[in-house]
Amino acid sequence: MKKILVPTDFSKCANNAMTFALELATRAGASVHVLHVIYPNEGVDNNVYNAFWIDEYYERRKRDLEDWANRFRKNQAFKDIKITASCEIGFPVGSVKKVANEQNADLIVMGTTGATGLRGAVMGSTASGVVSAVHIPVFAIPAKANFLSHTDYVLATDFALRIDKNSLKLLKEILRFQHAGIHILHVLNKPDEEPDKALEAKVKHLLEDTAYQFHYLHDVNVSRAVNNFIKTIRANGLIVISHHHSFLYKLVFQRVSRVLTHHVKVPILALHDK
Repeated sequence: MKKILVPTDFSKCANNAMTFALELATRAGASVHVLHVIYPNEGVDNNVYNAFWIDEYYERRKRDLEDWANRFRKNQAFKDIKITASCEIGFPVGSVKKVANEQNADLIVMGTTGATGLRGAVMGSTASGVVSAVHIPVFAIPAKANFLSHTDYVLATDFALRIDKNSLKLLKEILRFQHAGIHILHVLNKPDEEPDKALEAKVKHLLEDTAYQFHYLHDVNVSRAVNNFIKTIRANGLIVISHHHSFLYKLVFQRVSRVLTHHVKVPILALHDK
């Protein structure tokens, strides 16, 4: 992990995501790049295009971003972390993807909810769009989540695991930084369905040298089962693999905004398959 990208709308949730990213960067020796996205018509009154006003507004937002970044640069705990910043005019998902590619980011850390108004769209529902658009891991951080030195994650899986090499490497790094173990959860949506223990072998191979336990639940509602399990064992994070043709497709893509902002209250690390 060499570079972490943090999109921000200056909200409290974005502040927390930045702190989370800096905690990771401190342990990884990584740098952090912060991004603020300005909508094309943001700051324009009455839909009248004024080039001078747009330039002035853009420069003002750049200053706001630098002021925001400086608050973290002054924190002695993060004094050794290189923090760079940039503003982009465009739409959140496309801009995050573009800057992630330009910066060669290894991880995106972003809040799950944003500020009110237009800029709030940078977070919240956009998180699902970022997960599906980029091909690097995305860490979605709720406003009240804390970075813990010792923690437990839940890995929700349908056992169709084909994690790409970079995602797997980054996952193991994060687990090491947080001295974390994994509770591997598979939800069976038929009442009489029995676990296929033969499927466990593939996961064991991927997670060698990692502490893990297997768990099985019966529930027709996968997101509800995952959320209840997290609460029951008091886990501090959720890991999902974004791939199609599985129950996680529904969990991560179709209902990710609702799950992120209203149901799951712990950080969610979305990885990608091959």
